[in-house]
Amino acid sequence: MILVSMFIDREEELEFLRRRWSSEKPELIIIYGRRRIGKTYLLQRFLSEVGGVYLLAEESETVLEDFSERLAGYFDDPLLRENPLRSWGAFFTYLAGKSSKRLVVAIDEVQYIAKSQKDFLSVLQKYWDLHLSKTKIMLILCGSLVSFMEGILSARSPIYGRRTGAWKVKEMDFFNAWKFHRVDAETAVHIYSVFGGVPQYLADYSPELSFWDNLRELLLSKGAKYYDEPKYLLKQELRDVSRYFSILRAIATGYTRFGQIADKAKIDTKSLAKYLNVLSEMGYITEEKPVIGRGRALYKINDNLFAFWFRFVYPLKSEIEMGLDVVEEVKAEFNDYLGQVFEKIAKQFLIRLNLVGELPFKFTRIGRWWYRGEEIDIVAINEREKKVLFVEVKWKDLNKKEARGILRDLRRKSELIEMEEWERFYGLITKEVKGKEKLQEDGWLVWDLGDFRGLTREVQS
Repeated sequence: MILVSMFIDREEELEFLRRRWSSEKPELIIIYGRRRIGKTYLLQRFLSEVGGVYLLAEESETVLEDFSERLAGYFDDPLLRENPLRSWGAFFTYLAGKSSKRLVVAIDEVQYIAKSQKDFLSVLQKYWDLHLSKTKIMLILCGSLVSFMEGILSARSPIYGRRTGAWKVKEMDFFNAWKFHRVDAETAVHIYSVFGGVPQYLADYSPELSFWDNLRELLLSKGAKYYDEPKYLLKQELRDVSRYFSILRAIATGYTRFGQIADKAKIDTKSLAKYLNVLSEMGYITEEKPVIGRGRALYKINDNLFAFWFRFVYPLKSEIEMGLDVVEEVKAEFNDYLGQVFEKIAKQFLIRLNLVGELPFKFTRIGRWWYRGEEIDIVAINEREKKVLFVEVKWKDLNKKEARGILRDLRRKSELIEMEEWERFYGLITKEVKGKEKLQEDGWLVWDLGDFRGLTREVQS
């Protein structure tokens, strides 16, 4: 059941692999993404369709022997079992000899090999040029250390110019994450706000338990499976995580400008840029600028589990370590936290509506706007058609009067942006709006959770 669920929203990646397989040309493919994102299941699903051999690298001195055993079983080669391959050159030569017909070989967690065998990529480059590029092999290198894998793709890499395709496997959006469990829209928002679109987290969530009991089981108790998850993930890629912890803690608690982060994290501004850049390259934070006009950059945490953990778990670790139940402390601020996550979900909602043509125009850019103390949650624009949609996002129940007041204030704020000749539209996305239909009749674009259910279906662009 979990395996089926974990393949939700991976058809695009699977189709990419199918196309590369169908080329009948030599293929060197890079697949990468953070841990628990579903890369291994993607590879196994693909191999179940086309056949091939899956090789999992581990932090071991016997990787070549282990791979030899696996290859011996796949090719029914008793000689290889008796005489394992002794070098990576011999390994690639062996694969070349087996690739006169289409052969798929997937090496998972390849970073372990490349880190322990410094010349691994150089040897691959040599034997790719000499032998493998003249065969019908489809060699897939898969890894979960994002910074390392992106280094493989860079111009400094020995295999630069040899790869024939690359795909970064990313988190699912809210609507695909919702498919994991049959829950109401509000509960789906709660689950996504903590576990994001990471398949393994969602697979471990138990719908038989309440949301808060799930948090106790998975996060908010000593020894829970994901109690130290951010620390574990950061330590996989970084030697000293203390300053990165300080930065992420600052951002998670609302210190989002460069100077604010430096002050809160107590890091010199000359050094901060380097740390922010590392976190950005790893995919944990994003530098955000207004989609229109000027405004100082803000930094936000992309990963919902990281955002939740640094907002709630990290500062409560002393209490958790003593065995105390911290759920009530989390509940006290959780609604405010949900408001920030709901903005992300609302943006995804509009992107889906845009794909199926259910907005007044097709936007080509979407983001936030802020300037001198004023801000608009979502601004979607089409510069060629000179059309713009302004949207406020509120995680609350509203009556018709309250909603109308928010929309009128939204129109006021929009007039601060110099777009005189543009056609303007105004929208509101909220938890629930009573009198929504009347507001829509008056020309406002208004959506609430009741409009979200239909978008759990697959959307084709």
